[in-house]
Amino acid sequence: MTEARRPAHLAVLLGASAGIYAVSLAGITALQSSADQALIDDRAPLDSVTVSLSGGHDALEADLDRVTRAYSEAAAGYDRLAPRLDEMETALDAYAGSVSEVSGAAKALPGRVSLPTVTRTVTVRAKAPATSATTGASGG
Repeated sequence: MTEARRPAHLAVLLGASAGIYAVSLAGITALQSSADQALIDDRAPLDSVTVSLSGGHDALEADLDRVTRAYSEAAAGYDRLAPRLDEMETALDAYAGSVSEVSGAAKALPGRVSLPTVTRTVTVRAKAPATSATTGASGG
């Protein structure tokens, strides 16, 4: 029997098909890459705005957290102060009653009081007389 020979043109056809397929894939990849790069370039301004907006959002969120903490501290301070305010209001009511009594008593006083006259007396001290006495003690 004779050996079956495979025709050479099938190998050439298979090689050429693989080459054409590879070139087609390379062309499609280049076209897709070019289209993707154009899309990236078109969206670049939007990307920078998005990054800026994200930074602003983060800063706003930090400010909001800081203000929330400050508000919570103020509310806690008010809660601690509320009972003392009630005590202060009671004390002020008592003080207002005392002021009313004093005001009533002050209104009962006469508008003018005549004071007694004060006389001024000047006293002059006389000078002590000069002496020439000795004690007789030693040395003198």
